[in-house]
Amino acid sequence: MMTRLNSDSDQIEAVLRDRKAPATVVGGKVTPGFVEYLLRPYPGTKVNALKALRADIALAVGSEDVRIAQQGGHLAVQVSREVETRRRVRLSALMERASKVADYTAVLGLSEDGAPLMARLSAPEVGHVLIAGATGSGKTLLAQSMILSLCARQRPRQLGIIVIDPKLRADNAFARHIEEHLLLPIAHDATSATEALRRVCDVMDRRIIDGPPVPRIVVMIDELADLCMTGGPVVVDALTRIAQRGRESGLHLIVCTQKPSAKAIGPLLKANLPLRLVGKVASLEDARTAAGVPGTGAERLNGRGDFVAVTGSRVIRFQAAEPDVLTPSVGRLPAQPGLTGLYGSGLELQAAR
Repeated sequence: MMTRLNSDSDQIEAVLRDRKAPATVVGGKVTPGFVEYLLRPYPGTKVNALKALRADIALAVGSEDVRIAQQGGHLAVQVSREVETRRRVRLSALMERASKVADYTAVLGLSEDGAPLMARLSAPEVGHVLIAGATGSGKTLLAQSMILSLCARQRPRQLGIIVIDPKLRADNAFARHIEEHLLLPIAHDATSATEALRRVCDVMDRRIIDGPPVPRIVVMIDELADLCMTGGPVVVDALTRIAQRGRESGLHLIVCTQKPSAKAIGPLLKANLPLRLVGKVASLEDARTAAGVPGTGAERLNGRGDFVAVTGSRVIRFQAAEPDVLTPSVGRLPAQPGLTGLYGSGLELQAAR
């Protein structure tokens, strides 16, 4: 690997020198999804001139996917790793590393700095989660990892799960693993989904008046846009109510869709899903629609678990955790405070070890 890194560094410097925009590679790092080279421009070299050479750099290092972003006085050149060489991030291993977490904290994956990335559902900046991306981006697996990580540390009396997924069957490994936490049978169609959401709204109404927000309830929905279309206004209105008032009542949404537009899922519902986890999308416009902000680079992600987490103006790239069999020792890990919130945004990174 070091030979490849040194070779690519030389190639990058040579290309920039030939294009009259010289810079020196002064550092870098290897992440699950890409290799980053840190450039220090020569005096007189304009940043925009370096950014304009993205295609030349991509050709020099033999990658179709190169991203360039400014980091202080340096430029970071991120070169995608080929899918077959990227390091997989297993949920069980990640949870063993991230053993001290606040209650109701979902594991997302591994950040580009090599630190576990997590989201506290109780944080106002999280509350509800929209997972968007094209087919093959890894939306469903990410949602399942989040649910599994929550169930592993919260007992059924602390956490209930409702799943709406037209494809998921009760004998699926994921479904079996969360069985003790399931409050209702898995909803496979608009009729059963409508009934499930009606019950959630009833719980919310009671809790708003006089009930404590325990157990917290997480509603996981796959193919959100399709559900909104088949379920119609009744489903959209119920989801919007939960998104607007649910967090204070201990109710949370984790929803997946290929079509995150306001037209597909409703403008009020979309506006009340503050944490966006965006995987590979087809275009710049799709990236902006999914993330709610420009410049995330989601259109250049690799797919297969390569995501950006977006909350407010913060964008964090990460490799999503893949659900695997959680051992009993992981399942019994106590929930403890102890993570450092780096961004004040409900997203937390535990120090890399």
